[in-house]
Parts: sequence; structure tokens; C-alpha cells
Amino acid sequence: MKFLLTATLVVIGLLVSQSGYGQKRLNLFTECDCNRTLLKQELNYVNHTIDPVNAQVNLFIVTNYLSNGGRVYDLQFKGQQELAGNSLSFKVSTTAVMTNLERDEYLNKRIELGLAGFLAGTDYADLVDLTAQAPPEPTEQEVVDPEMAGDRWNSWIFETSASFSANQESQRSKTQIRLGFEADRTTPDWRIRFSPNFFYRIEKIQQQQGEPITSVRRDQWFDGKVVKSIGNHWSVGILSSANSSTYRNIDLGIFIAPAVEYNIFDYNQVPFKEFTIAYRLGWVKNVYTDTTVFLKTEESLARQSLDIDLRLRQRWGQVFAGISAANYLDDFKKNRLSLDMRADVRLIKGLSFNVGGSYDIINDQISLPAGEISDSDRLLGLTQLATSFSADVSVGFSYTFGSLYNNVINTRL
Repeated sequence: MKFLLTATLVVIGLLVSQSGYGQKRLNLFTECDCNRTLLKQELNYVNHTIDPVNAQVNLFIVTNYLSNGGRVYDLQFKGQQELAGNSLSFKVSTTAVMTNLERDEYLNKRIELGLAGFLAGTDYADLVDLTAQAPPEPTEQEVVDPEMAGDRWNSWIFETSASFSANQESQRSKTQIRLGFEADRTTPDWRIRFSPNFFYRIEKIQQQQGEPITSVRRDQWFDGKVVKSIGNHWSVGILSSANSSTYRNIDLGIFIAPAVEYNIFDYNQVPFKEFTIAYRLGWVKNVYTDTTVFLKTEESLARQSLDIDLRLRQRWGQVFAGISAANYLDDFKKNRLSLDMRADVRLIKGLSFNVGGSYDIINDQISLPAGEISDSDRLLGLTQLATSFSADVSVGFSYTFGSLYNNVINTRL
């Protein structure tokens, strides 16, 4: 007799009754990238506070985006004040076929369930009314042969995309086309990915005198990788790419490189922290559209790179810091050094600070075309320009103050 194992569908209601038990509302602080309006509507039995220090429960949610279009949410409940010492952590998975509303409702139900389990054994447990319903018996049509219940796609996910845009003015017009395809297979031991893409843009500008200026940019590229997991810290793989770009003066560019990566932290901690060191040693083959500044029409080179990245996702904020160094082995003067740092940190009650910046030292523009670049090409961004550096910086802050509790939902106008 076939046996269908199903998880019990838990329908939870958290009922606040101050007349019955006299409890005050629980203060909940939530740090997440989620639908806060729906969260307030569904969790209307708690005070949604803006102050994490004042809250009896802090909920921290990290969103991880999967290659198949789904998401995995890491939920961490932490008690404070009289609930100090209570904690709960679990994961919630959603699929790519869910709409935004379905995903938000699914996450909210799991938050409610987690909150109920978190409060069990505390004075707030009297606020919880938990009921369970058994799933209905499956019909004959719903009974699936176990041999047919497997994944016929063998963990492969395919995605295709296309976009077209056009803009027309009296003296200017622009048309863009983007095409893309991605095949991805992700398992605990392997990650395989192939992605061809195409971009085409034509822009026309009417001059006051003379013929209109017409600019065309075309980029085609293919990226592929095969990565094997080795334990909880090591990974090895083969990376490859092929490209053709009018912007970069490349008719055909091929790159292939074996790579190795070491994560100082266990890979199981990736949602919250990772510190990776990756090394690549590969072969580059370029066929150029025009002769380069190095008087080359094509060349084959060996290139190595070292990347060190630190990512932290904690209750107090997020931090990323990375350094990347690369050079061509035939001439170490053809090199590049990149520094990148981004941080979004909650400093004190209500005050958050974000800062970001990057700086690149660039000495490896081997595909630059020889000769002068026209003013129209410069202004329209049709070709890369020679530079020895690239830098950007951003700074900002936000300060939230006022009423600690605001559970009202009002979206009028």
C-alpha cells in the first residue's frame, strides 16, 4: 500500500486578549528585505517597533537568491529583556513560479509559526492559539507514481530573456535590443552554468548642419563555468568565456582558466558571512577589429588573477570588502589592481550609515585601438577610452525617530 508522507499544514492564530490575560502587546523589531505593509497587516497582534533595543524580539531575515530563480530566507529570532536567552533559527524556501504576493504570504505564515514556537514556554505563550489541520486524502489523479515523482530535469534550470526599447525625439532616436539565455545546474557538489547574451544599440543624432550622426554598438558574449565542491571550504572549477565587442575593439575574444577557491568560513555560513580567496590562471586569445596601441591584430596571452572577498550580513548591517589583482604573464607591467568596499551599518538607535567606494589601478587595456578617437565616439560612448585609474565613492545616512510604534496601514493616495 502506497504511503504518502505529508507535512502537517499549520494554521496559526495569535490572538491578543488584554481583557482575558492582561498582557501587553509584544514589541517586535524586524530587519528584512520584505513586504512590511503585509507583515504589519498579518502580524497585527504585535507592536512593530522601529527601535531594536526596545523590542522584546528581534527578527533578522537574510535573503539568498538561487540560480533557479527561487529564494531561501534565513530567519533568526532573538529574545531580549525578559525573553533574553530565547532564540530560534530556520530557513524558508520559495520557488521561481511564485508571484510576489504568494511569496510574501508564504514567508509571513512561516514568520507567524516561528514566532509562536519562539514564545512557547514564556509568559507570552498565553497569547497563542495554535491549531493544525490534516491534509485531505489525495484523489486517484493526485496519486503520483514514485518513479515519476523524480526531477526529470535533473536539477537543470533554463531561463531565456528578450527586451526591446525605442525612444524617438525630434533630433534624436535610440533603439536597443537585448537577448539572453541561461542554463544552470546547482547541486551540493556541482555548479554548472552557461549563459550566451546579445546586445545591440543604434542611436541617431541630427546635427544642425550636415548629415546625422549614427552610432552602433554591438556586444555578444558567452560565459560558462563548471565548479566542484571539495569539502566545506574548498572549490575547484573551470571558467570560460567568449566575446565580441565593438566597444572593446574585439572581433573574437576567448578566455579559459582553471580556478581554485578557499573559504575561511564554512560554506554553510555563507548566508551570514564568507571570506573567500580565489586564484585563476588562464589563457586569453584576442582577435582585434582594429590594430591596437601595441600594434597587435591578434594575440595569445596567459593571465593570472587573485581575488580576496569578505562579506558579512549581520543584525547590525552588511559589509563587503574586496581586493583583486591580475596581470598578464608575458609582461607584469600589464596589470590591474582593484579595491572595493561597501557598508550599510546601523550605528545607534534609528541611525543608519552607508558608505561605498572603489578604486582601480588600470594598466591592462591591451585592446585599445591605435590612432585618434573621434569626438562623436567619445561623446556617445562607442569605444573604451585609455585611463590609468577608475574611482567612485558614495556616502549616505538615514535617521528614523518619533513614535516607537506605528501599526497602522494607510496607503491612500
